[in-house]
Amino acid sequence: MGLKRSLRDVAELYGTELSLQGVEEYRRVSGLESISSTCFKAARISAILMDDGIEMDKRHDIEWHKNFTPFVGRVLRTERVAEQILDQGLPDGSSWTIDSFTEAYVSKLKSVANEIYALKSIAAYYAGLEINLNVTKNDAEESLRQVLNAGKPVLLLNYKNVVDYIFLQSLDIALSYNLPMQIHTGFGDRFLDLRKSNPLHLRAVLEEKRYAKCRFVLLHASYPFSKEASYLASVYSQVYLDFGLAIPKLSVHGMTSAVKDLLNLAPINKVMFSTDGYTFPETFYLGAKNSREVIFTVLRDACIDGELSIPEAVEATKDIFARNAIRFYNLSSANGAP
Repeated sequence: MGLKRSLRDVAELYGTELSLQGVEEYRRVSGLESISSTCFKAARISAILMDDGIEMDKRHDIEWHKNFTPFVGRVLRTERVAEQILDQGLPDGSSWTIDSFTEAYVSKLKSVANEIYALKSIAAYYAGLEINLNVTKNDAEESLRQVLNAGKPVLLLNYKNVVDYIFLQSLDIALSYNLPMQIHTGFGDRFLDLRKSNPLHLRAVLEEKRYAKCRFVLLHASYPFSKEASYLASVYSQVYLDFGLAIPKLSVHGMTSAVKDLLNLAPINKVMFSTDGYTFPETFYLGAKNSREVIFTVLRDACIDGELSIPEAVEATKDIFARNAIRFYNLSSANGAP
């Protein structure tokens, strides 16, 4: 249902016939820059935080995206950075050890820490969210050896000890530089074991005192674990929520239910909009359009139920669509940010 709805929305935006062929022909004739301008203008997005760790055949950089929105910042995908380091090898041709890797990895993160706005982990894909806080260097060393023996390109998938080790190293950097950590939770593609992406698995990390001041945002409404995510945001001061990807991917009922589930327990000032747009400019437009419609429905119902007054709903809208993210990512001090 989501695909049919999205096709109608895009065809209406472009003024084409309601068919995939009609939309594809319009895109071909108009060109990427023209359709990007159309989509971003209609989306009315004032800032993009871009995870550039997704591997693609062709990809435009951050500067190119600044043609379409006032502010673009970078989010660093930690596991991809680790894989790139291991792929490059050591300058002297020697084999990686956990110590030499840690030095290279920490040095890389520190070198860009003042240029990025968040770290991002997709540990849910690689080994699941039940992070072992007690993973030892020996455990990580053995896991790293297995990764290297598998050959290149390096892929950390299913090597849990080294993935957990990287996650914890990343949190230390996040704390040192006051960077938030985005965490993939909930659904994804077929490579993800959904059973391991329930955010409740993060309990040990969230209970750990040394990470009490590390800001976490659980991405994708943690769907289908939206209620669990709402609970975590209600009991842990450092946990925030983002509903991108759940909107616009789910059905209208699914999108509305997921956002209502997030707001059941989570404070309104901890729930954030994003489009989770990538690859195609239409994904940014669809995420923004559907989010406005869903948030209107959710907050209208809250007003009808007597949970919010109309002025409170207006303030909630401003929080969800802008102010929460500005505070969470410290965007107010960024040059050109909203």
